[in-house]
Amino acid sequence: MTTPPPPDPAVAALTALDVRAAPPDADVLAAVETALVTHRAFSDSNYIRDQLAVAYRRRLHKLGGTLPEAESLATLLDAAPPARQRQLLGDTVLRCAVQHAMRQLQLGDEYGLPLPQCAALFRAAGEHLRADLPGGPLVAHLPPLARLHDEGSLQDEDTYIWHAWQEGTPYARAFLAVMEDNYGAPLATPTPQERALLRRGLRLLETLLPRLTASALSHVQLIALFPKLGTWRGKASSSQFRVNGSVFLNQELIGNPWWLAEHLLHESLHQKLYDFRHGHSLLAPDYARDDGAKVCSLWNAPDDDGNHYWDAHRTLAAFHVYVHLALLCLLAERQEAALAPQYGPIGQHMSGSRRAIDRARYLGEQLQSTTWPELGLAGRHMTHWLLDVLDALDTQRRPGGATLHLLLDLYERQSRKLDTYLVQQPPPRSDTLGLQAQQELAMTRQALHMLDRELPPSPPAREHDWPQARQRVLQALWPLTQDETLMGNTGYPQAQALVMQMVQQSSRQLAALGALG
Repeated sequence: MTTPPPPDPAVAALTALDVRAAPPDADVLAAVETALVTHRAFSDSNYIRDQLAVAYRRRLHKLGGTLPEAESLATLLDAAPPARQRQLLGDTVLRCAVQHAMRQLQLGDEYGLPLPQCAALFRAAGEHLRADLPGGPLVAHLPPLARLHDEGSLQDEDTYIWHAWQEGTPYARAFLAVMEDNYGAPLATPTPQERALLRRGLRLLETLLPRLTASALSHVQLIALFPKLGTWRGKASSSQFRVNGSVFLNQELIGNPWWLAEHLLHESLHQKLYDFRHGHSLLAPDYARDDGAKVCSLWNAPDDDGNHYWDAHRTLAAFHVYVHLALLCLLAERQEAALAPQYGPIGQHMSGSRRAIDRARYLGEQLQSTTWPELGLAGRHMTHWLLDVLDALDTQRRPGGATLHLLLDLYERQSRKLDTYLVQQPPPRSDTLGLQAQQELAMTRQALHMLDRELPPSPPAREHDWPQARQRVLQALWPLTQDETLMGNTGYPQAQALVMQMVQQSSRQLAALGALG
């Protein structure tokens, strides 16, 4: 087996420096957390969930003309205190039953849970409410050990961890049917050790962002672990609008508390935005049409299905998350020395504040320049607000339109994957790697020439070594991401476009080789 040479120290140093941003003062970080929890329209979870309840009660009343069970439940909810409405309507299965019934009655097509099953679920929800049981019907049969919080800090309204027992209850059966329709892959019942790992990650997150953690998790009733099987393969975590109120985490990755803290917040924030969407004009009614504007996520590998192109909803959802992750990473990096004895070093287990800020900035700019017509009034106001929040966190703002750093982020991460791939097996016997190395060096020379720069010389033997060539590319291009004067160079747009072409072409070659997993 061929062992690639170790990374160039200069490249490693540049990459490490680029992952962490210069932090603002501690009082700014505290003020940002306050804003992300208390803004009346965009971050106050009680307000968002109250508006969600209004929307679902209205839908139940509409269903009531056909399904008496829906009207009965709507009447009960109308008379219930807001806190009880929020608890019941946080239930993933109840929400699905409402949405599926609405679609079947309005569009007349078969979709999701059948109408008789939806009616039975509405009836069971009414019984749950009349019995004054906590939470929603889906988690009602889970034991106390399934609560996410430690027993000593039980919440009035807690998040639960999915356990595959009492699957015969109506809500558990419906939940598994929804999972089959949307994911088609199994869930795992956590071991005692895995429950302890989840709680450790939660404690770390609460240490860093106590108020924001409580706010985000109030939108999540259920956390489920998944094994690396079927459609779960390649996923670190997941949540989606059609399975509202539940988040899913890779069973094999929860061992690192820094990783877990970030992904727990990440997926919970998606749920918070989904709840907001139900009660506000987040998106234009026809945003999802085939010719709707899309944004290229430059840090994701391109594929033939165009998954690296995001519609307005996915772009706004990612923007919303990255602004919050910027705050999380800034605080984690600031407190790492104090927390490392208990949780270990961060290492590569978090996105990094600079990366989160850069991705948020790019997505915010793209929302304004590319997908603005696809946003509703609330979505546009939220975008402006989040950009204001980002300005408070970004102490070294890059020039507008700069994307070189985002492209090289993908290139550097994939260079590490190539190194790992070549360690594990012999390289192809063809000259594919050598030709790719020469092509990337040639395109880099051309891009640098447009900027009146030159690629430093190297021994001719290295021209055909792909890992070495990639290190040379990084060493030549990383410093340019810090040079604001280059943005004024007339050749900059063309050079940046050429680098994009090179990086995406290289990514496709790596995928064809099987080096990306």
